[in-house]
Amino acid sequence: MPATADSPRRRDDLPGVERLLGLSDGVVAIALTLLVLQLKLPAGAQVTDPRSAADLAAALARQGGQLTSYVISFYVIAVFWLAHHRVFRRAAGHDEGLAWWNFAFLFTITVMPFTSSLLGEYSDNPLSIDIFAANLLLATLATQATLIYGQRREVMTGQPDPRAMRMGLVRVAAVVVAVALSGALAWVNTSAAKYCWLLIAIAPWAANRWYARRAPVAGTHVTGTGTGP
Repeated sequence: MPATADSPRRRDDLPGVERLLGLSDGVVAIALTLLVLQLKLPAGAQVTDPRSAADLAAALARQGGQLTSYVISFYVIAVFWLAHHRVFRRAAGHDEGLAWWNFAFLFTITVMPFTSSLLGEYSDNPLSIDIFAANLLLATLATQATLIYGQRREVMTGQPDPRAMRMGLVRVAAVVVAVALSGALAWVNTSAAKYCWLLIAIAPWAANRWYARRAPVAGTHVTGTGTGP
């Protein structure tokens, strides 16, 4: 009989995930810190009267794109960190393949301070929006690929709740649709393209509400074992 993810032999043979989680948490923390470096104080020449609140407010407003991209990027990284931990909560250990998929996820996180800064500096440029959107898409796919690999290689513990897994797929699909829509709209209306990213925040809430209403009917309890932002 082949070994399963719950078998003692499989658990004993696999290295633990503590080092992977420690590395991942450190990389995410650094990425979050680097994001704030894109925020710059208004130059003295931009404020006509340093004692005027109106002049300072106008100078800050001109940097609104950078602040917006910082808030979006901070939220997105936090969401992906939570999704990453949902995946690794079920990992009994890891092999080299799972480690490489985790590095693929970390790559998408480490490059986000750059794509976020590009978005803040060129907030009305469709190409900068598409580059940031591509970053979000790659992070989503890397997270999902890590979970799929872990399941196929039988390094995940327990049997996932099918309903929760479907909820995770809904989350992933919503992000992919939001990113694709924003990428297309960027060449028509850059402001509308950015609003599409609100779906990343709304989709998980909507999916949780939908499954919470359906779970009592089926007599099951939906847990957050699915992946996706």
